[in-house]
Amino acid sequence: MLLESFPFRVLEGMLIAAFAMGIEDGILYIRAEYPHAVASIRKAIQILESEGLLGSVRLRIVRGAGAFVCGEETALISSLEGHRGTPRVKPPFPAESGLWGKPTCVNNVETFALLPWIFRNGADRFAAIGSNSSKGTKVFALAGAIRRGGLIEVPMGTTIRQIVEEIGGGVGEGRTFKAVLIGGPSGGCVPASLADTPVDYEALQSVGAIMGSGGMVVLDDRSCMVDVARFFMSFTQNESCGKCTMCRVGTRRMKEILDRICEGRGESGDLEHLETLATAVTQGSICGLGQTAPNPVLSTLRHFRSEYEAHLEGRCPAGRCMKLIRYRVNEKCIGCTRCAQVCPVDAIQLRPHERHQIDTVKCVRCDMCRQSCPEEAIVIE
Repeated sequence: MLLESFPFRVLEGMLIAAFAMGIEDGILYIRAEYPHAVASIRKAIQILESEGLLGSVRLRIVRGAGAFVCGEETALISSLEGHRGTPRVKPPFPAESGLWGKPTCVNNVETFALLPWIFRNGADRFAAIGSNSSKGTKVFALAGAIRRGGLIEVPMGTTIRQIVEEIGGGVGEGRTFKAVLIGGPSGGCVPASLADTPVDYEALQSVGAIMGSGGMVVLDDRSCMVDVARFFMSFTQNESCGKCTMCRVGTRRMKEILDRICEGRGESGDLEHLETLATAVTQGSICGLGQTAPNPVLSTLRHFRSEYEAHLEGRCPAGRCMKLIRYRVNEKCIGCTRCAQVCPVDAIQLRPHERHQIDTVKCVRCDMCRQSCPEEAIVIE
């Protein structure tokens, strides 16, 4: 959003940093999946060049292939040098030895975009915003089971409850706010019972979450926390560059255990095994991807352990895990036959004006029957 809508704010911040450090080369590493951002920044650079405002600084754009791990600074540098995007052991840090072995300043778009504001308004005014330990504001992508989603900017220290209920308008009618995943794919799930937690670095870390990339996904009572953990573990496992054994293999083993649990094949000791693996992956990875990949699992185990235990007993309380649920027609059925008409596998026989039945062997749990029923006579058990 900043690159597309406020390109000069970002570029001015880069020029300030370049002037302060005597740097003459600036690179904007932008994912190729963001063509509008690339076009916006390219046009902005051309305008600055034509006006003679770049001075001796040379700015250029490099489009990344979209690897999640390249959000880590040394992996990004490796990609810029034409190698695979894999992280390097630190120290030395990029400020000492970065791109082509030269001192390199690596920062994100949000940091650079704040510099012009701080210079115009003063450091004291900036420090007056936020909490005691975390200053300024933070941009979040508010999404999920929320009435008003989108990009928001809030002062550090704003509570999760204020963001979800006041800014986002709360969850949908008839639904209950259950949790919020903060920090992106490797963030942590914070339960609704801790919604008064302020959004700052220290407070989020204390409840098992991170600020991360600024993602904030709101979950309601329809979400299965075990399935949520499995989904994000699948993402981080796929995005692992494979350099660290614990990240490459450990995340895969965690994903396999979560698959078994969600399919009703969980075993005694699986939860303890997950915790052991999570600790090993965190400690045995050299970059932030591996170190934070277990966060969704650890935070859901911490705050929603009863859901894991229910899955080991063969139940999915949220009714999301397909292998652990079945559909049943209750007494509200009026025999309108709509469910039978939409069933793709003929698991419901057409019986006008009679209470229908679902063949659980044939049923593929596509949910089409429940969605088509005008009487809400089909329930998930």
